[in-house]
Amino acid sequence: MAHSEEMAAARLAARASAITDTRYALRAWFRRPSELLPWVGLSFVVASILLLGTYIVSITAIPSGDTGSLIAADPSARWSDVAFILGRNLTVLLLHLMVCFATYLVRRSLPIQADNLSGAQRWIHRHAATPALFLVIALTLYSIVQQALGLGHALADISARGDMSQAAILVRLLPHALPELIAVFLPLAAAVWLESRDRNRDLLAAVAACTLIAVPVVIASAFVEVVIASDFF
Repeated sequence: MAHSEEMAAARLAARASAITDTRYALRAWFRRPSELLPWVGLSFVVASILLLGTYIVSITAIPSGDTGSLIAADPSARWSDVAFILGRNLTVLLLHLMVCFATYLVRRSLPIQADNLSGAQRWIHRHAATPALFLVIALTLYSIVQQALGLGHALADISARGDMSQAAILVRLLPHALPELIAVFLPLAAAVWLESRDRNRDLLAAVAACTLIAVPVVIASAFVEVVIASDFF
């Protein structure tokens, strides 16, 4: 079989498997939505770790005074601020969805394609999954650390400019920040949960399910942050 024909057959096999696996998983989750609750719980744990890391950074960082203002504490916040928050959080969500999708590619799609290839192409597709997965994990951890550092320094600056402690500010932010973080980390939680149970065939369906769940929560959280949260400060 020619190289181009091998590649075409491999891609068709991977595509057919993706469609079948995704349809089956989405139908099962629609009948039993409680199966998604472990994702939410794990995402809550990740969000809590990020908030704890943010607090630790905020109490150890030296305020610099150049990280901007807190939109949630600004009574003059406008709809343009809602758009700004939505853009930021949806970008983070998209990155995490891409991590989930990339995990599907390296753990499910590439091995399926390898079964239809030969020679060097077969070896590359068969052995690329592990290093690619480590790269995905490294990028995810980097993202979490960077967010904790950025949010922590911002919190330190805001506390230094006002009369509230870092802990008091965090408590006031929780009504919108916690659901928001759970939503944006949901794809990562889904990927970890499904991988831990050797269900990488469901990862593509998880991308669709997480999008349907997380996007409305992110939108609602942005509205609460701008319109309602200022009443708590």
